Amino acid sequence: MIEERPGRYLGYFVNRFGEQLVFVHDDRDAHATLFHGDVDWEPYRVTDAGGRPDAGDLILNDEECSFVIACWIATAWRREDAQAGRWVAWSPRFTGGGPVED
Repeated sequence: MIEERPGRYLGYFVNRFGEQLVFVHDDRDAHATLFHGDVDWEPYRVTDAGGRPDAGDLILNDEECSFVIACWIATAWRREDAQAGRWVAWSPRFTGGGPVED
C-alpha cells in the first residue's frame, strides 16, 4: 500500500488506456519509485541519468514519460539536498517562505 505522509511526494496519473501510474519520492532520497498498474504494480526505481529520470527497463509511452519527467522536475530540489548530504526543509512558518537547513 502506498501511504501519503509528511515528507513524501506522490504523483498520480492515468493514461489514455486507463492504466494508472504512481510516482513516489521520499524526502532525503536521491531516487524515486514508480508503480505502474500495467506491470502488476511492481516497484521500479527511478534514478538520475544526466538530469533525466531513468526507470530502468520499464517501457513507457510518451504521455507516461511526460508524467515521470514532470514528477522528476517537481522533486529535483529534494534530491539535490540528499545528494549534497544535507537536508533542507521548506518552512514558511520559520522563514517567511524560504528553506531552512536541519
